[in-house]
Amino acid sequence: MNEPNVFTAKQVGERVKERRTELNLSMGDLGKRLGVNKSTIQRYESKGVDPEKRYLVISLADALLTTPEWLTGLSEEKEYDGYTKSKMQLDEHLESFLKEMDSVVESENYQQFLAGHLCNIIDLYSVYAVHFARAMKKADEVATDEGLKESLIRYAIESGVIVEQVYQKEMEPIIEDLKRYMDGLLHIYDKGKGGNLISEMFRLPDDARDRLNGNND
Repeated sequence: MNEPNVFTAKQVGERVKERRTELNLSMGDLGKRLGVNKSTIQRYESKGVDPEKRYLVISLADALLTTPEWLTGLSEEKEYDGYTKSKMQLDEHLESFLKEMDSVVESENYQQFLAGHLCNIIDLYSVYAVHFARAMKKADEVATDEGLKESLIRYAIESGVIVEQVYQKEMEPIIEDLKRYMDGLLHIYDKGKGGNLISEMFRLPDDARDRLNGNND
């Protein structure tokens, strides 16, 4: 199978126009998103955009809600998949966190302290994601079970009530873990508790994962 070739500058310009039209944006609208004037957009579309100018291509892709790969002909997928969108969102927030931490927290030890606890919270949240997926699967099964719906109607019970109970039952343990962790951050320097509390907090993600895996057996 042949690898796709990078577009010429003219072809990139044509895709810029295609996507702008598809989004019902005027040249002026797109120019505002990029911080340039209408004539610059007109030039991009008529004379083209050098695909080697990565910063410009990425800026255009962001403004047009598409991917640099689509603009330059390396992909026919106009939009990022869910995984890529999530990764971009996380990268943006993590970069913001690191910049702010570096600017306000002078001690390297404190920086490591904050980064370490954020990693633990992310680990706990990854377990939360599995519980969430499982809860939604169970809730969907209840919501689409016609036999159950008929039984509930006889007792004047709405299926939404059952869905809520299914969701809460599945999510309660991991939510309690997250609460315990955040409460631990507040009390981490309580007299006489610090060392044991930190150990307990750092065990929480592993304990939550073990419990989850145990429930899958």
